[in-house]
Amino acid sequence: MAMPISWRGTLRQYAGRLHRLHHNKRVVQIYDYVDVHVPLLVKMYERRVRGYRAMGYTVKGG
Repeated sequence: MAMPISWRGTLRQYAGRLHRLHHNKRVVQIYDYVDVHVPLLVKMYERRVRGYRAMGYTVKGG
């Protein structure tokens, strides 16, 4: 994700865009980065991880 979001609806919308069909697309992976030195960004990341899991994604390192 390129910007700090935490609302599950926005997260679902962005992930849904990645799942749009395309003949060359085989796998969808989301790379999410967090600045662990900024507490607010860590909190937002933790919310996104819960959202990813609720959508059925496997979260590695989170």
